[in-house]
Amino acid sequence: MASGRLYRRTEAGKAAWQRQDASVPVEYRRLLGLIEGDMHTDSLRGRFARYPEDEMVELLDELVRLGLLEAIEAKEHHDLDFTDSFKLADLRKAAANS
Repeated sequence: MASGRLYRRTEAGKAAWQRQDASVPVEYRRLLGLIEGDMHTDSLRGRFARYPEDEMVELLDELVRLGLLEAIEAKEHHDLDFTDSFKLADLRKAAANS
């Protein structure tokens, strides 16, 4: 799996989801509806639980080929759980001052 990727809907993907465009297969529209903002493959895995991992990757790649999603490589600076901004020393200082 391309575990270092983030997926997001393109404008075409947003429009297809919002209009429930019948020219886009219903399964693709369901997947588009599960993607909010930039989503890492680790987050998507839980939302795509009904799909085996290889099928999920194939579907995501197909949506990218169709221009409904875009995929970017996740960089180390993508702090997906927001813990990078917490410093233990800062937390202790704040606790001491309260």
